[in-house]
Amino acid sequence: MTRAVDRAPLRPVEGQMIGWQDERGEPQRGTLFAAFAALADGQAWSFSALRPHQREPWHAFTVQVAALALIHAGTDALPTGEVAWRDLLLALTPDSPHAWELVVDDWSKPALLQPPTIAPGDRAAYRNRLPTPDALDMLVTAKNHDLKQERMVAASDEDWLFALVTLQTTEGFLGAGNYGISRMNGGFASRMSLGIRPAGGAAQAFRRDVARLVADARARPDRRTGTALLWTVPWDGTLSLDYGTLDELYVEICRRVRLRRTPAGIEALAAGSKCARVAAGELKGRTLDPWAPMKADGSTSHTPTGAGFGYRQMANLLDKAKITLPMLAAADPADDSDGLSIVAAALVRGQGKTEGLHRRIVRTHGARRDADGRPIAIERIGEVARKRADEGFEASRRLGRALISLVQGGPERARLDDDSAKKKTERWLARFNEAVDAIFFDAPFWAEVSGEADNPRMAWRVTLRDIARDMFDVAAEAAPGTEVRRVPARARAGSLLHYEMKKWVEEAEYGE
Repeated sequence: MTRAVDRAPLRPVEGQMIGWQDERGEPQRGTLFAAFAALADGQAWSFSALRPHQREPWHAFTVQVAALALIHAGTDALPTGEVAWRDLLLALTPDSPHAWELVVDDWSKPALLQPPTIAPGDRAAYRNRLPTPDALDMLVTAKNHDLKQERMVAASDEDWLFALVTLQTTEGFLGAGNYGISRMNGGFASRMSLGIRPAGGAAQAFRRDVARLVADARARPDRRTGTALLWTVPWDGTLSLDYGTLDELYVEICRRVRLRRTPAGIEALAAGSKCARVAAGELKGRTLDPWAPMKADGSTSHTPTGAGFGYRQMANLLDKAKITLPMLAAADPADDSDGLSIVAAALVRGQGKTEGLHRRIVRTHGARRDADGRPIAIERIGEVARKRADEGFEASRRLGRALISLVQGGPERARLDDDSAKKKTERWLARFNEAVDAIFFDAPFWAEVSGEADNPRMAWRVTLRDIARDMFDVAAEAAPGTEVRRVPARARAGSLLHYEMKKWVEEAEYGE
């Protein structure tokens, strides 16, 4: 039995806080509870005020909160009305109804994603004034060049909300007193997201992931429970929470922040802390995050690099010998047979810098079922991707040898250890990999996944050979030198490429 919740009306300023677009592109607005209702009812296609790097944090936040609420209430059904969602979320914080309000003047009480103070004197520590949401947000930019700083001077409540969600659930270490979240491998790592998404915008992704998390909780009555919403716990910056006392789906915070209203609008006040909010450094990201891929040996969560999610990186992510998939990236019988995508996303962090927002959507084109209609394990997709990526690497290696010969003037035997020549070929190899990446997950890929392709290895090598030839021709036209030297160099290097590729393709004549 859950406790009855206070139905007192929300403060006027917390009213139509969030905007979204429905399937027809029509704008809608409502309270936080109305936004959850629109997601649950399939009506929220997108949230237009979300900045690109805030998209995954917002999805994770809404899914975790909704799943926790349903698990706590003992129900599997997603309610669709605003009032029902108000009751459901308030039941998570029966002693703190203000925990869902963006601005609460009494700092001894929690506000949304903002922990309460312990003693009245704690308020004096909040000396860092942040006038705009983008000053609060987690992006680290260099000298105001990459993305203009503190430009959101006419920010709305939802701008502050989305900035808070992103900061509190994805930020890393940023100097003394500014600790990061527990759900990643170290303070300079990134909270990555890898999952399967159905077609239908934000709402369908929300519904799918919430249903999976609730079903998993029901199937494991021994799952760890405990504190779920960390912003409801008072914090003076001196004590960490024990990871073992937290619910498996806990929504964390990592910074001491409070919002307040001024005549000019909302502003944030921040204070440092002497320790991380969650004592989980030794876990190295092994926190049961349902979107976080883990290294196959179980040692740490996976940290993407600034290279992003090219075909080689995606092949590694889907390779079961290297990565253990998170729960929400696993196939499920309830998934649609068509319209599914594999989505990998991360804002890659470095020491005092941001190394790029990376997002890759791989559409499966209906190839997620076998001939009997059963879901194809994502590991099978990973197996095909790994083989194709290995072939792509081999093709680039052979192309690289020919390009080195080209820039060396076509000697009888190219000096493959020539670092200067290698450097000159880098841009052409990069363009080769970009061309491969553009077609990597094409129709023949999914035919191979489904077992419908006839000698897919031969066909893929022929495709790679053709791309390599085209790239060699482009490089040969741009290679420096007089025409007298360029013609024989191109002939000799081209012959080397032809020989290497011909032999390699013929090796696959009879398949694997």
